[in-house]
Amino acid sequence: MKNRWQSCLFPELPMKESVKYLLAVGLLLLLLPFLLTVMLSGKDAVEVSKNIDLEMLLPSVLYREIPDDARDEMIRAQAVLIRSRLYLRIQNGEAASVLKENRDYEASRFMDAERMERCRQAAADTEGMVLTYAGQVVEGPFCACSSGKTRDGMEVMGLEEYAWLVSVDSGADVESPEYLSGVLFSPEELWKKLSDATGDLSLKAEEIFGQISIAARDSAGYVTEVQIGESRMSGEAFRKLLELPSACFSIQELDGNIRFLCQGAGHGLGMSQYGANALAEEGKTWKEILTCYFPKTEVKLRV
Repeated sequence: MKNRWQSCLFPELPMKESVKYLLAVGLLLLLLPFLLTVMLSGKDAVEVSKNIDLEMLLPSVLYREIPDDARDEMIRAQAVLIRSRLYLRIQNGEAASVLKENRDYEASRFMDAERMERCRQAAADTEGMVLTYAGQVVEGPFCACSSGKTRDGMEVMGLEEYAWLVSVDSGADVESPEYLSGVLFSPEELWKKLSDATGDLSLKAEEIFGQISIAARDSAGYVTEVQIGESRMSGEAFRKLLELPSACFSIQELDGNIRFLCQGAGHGLGMSQYGANALAEEGKTWKEILTCYFPKTEVKLRV
């Protein structure tokens, strides 16, 4: 006599066949997320997992993010910051994107053997080490050169979770070739960019210099808000719109044009690469460099 449950579900199948059928259906359901991922995102999305080998990936990412004149201790410090960033990205499910970005870069560039070897050595010398705060891995940002003082994370982000990212002096940056730079616009060029971005009909090309002003700065001197006619824009958004080297700038009228005189290069948060290199030249170790720029954090072995 057939089992009542079997009879209701698979009346035409013998007991052994129905069990096989159930197993096949179960396996298909287990594989369904995998198959959908492959179909929608491609095989790269499933080639990696949170167990991706960071140490194998790190040297080539480090290669593309260090300056040409980087000292060994500065490279080691940056290796820790990049490892921390990659770790967090992978934990957030971005492993496939990380690998794709790296493959694309490697395919498009000629790699200098000596430079790559220095990056491999830096990765090996700091193997497994990440930046942490309150026991959690944090991404230590870096910029090419600060204004002479790095920025406070809470001031820039407006979030308590960035309380560990504090402003520190980076006085060596004033010696950088990138420290001071000017970007010049004609009134018409500037008016076009700003009116397109804001949609503010009150802006006039012939009056544009008088229609923009710095509304607020942070404690490191970086512009946090710009008044543009009747509109306001964040300092970083303004910097990106005009492709300025830094949001630490002043606005000047010069021979009928408008000049933005900028201090530093980059967002100004975290470690200054130029400043870190200067500390390495003074004999500071990579751990001491990271302590200088991230005094509230600890460097620990990733578990």
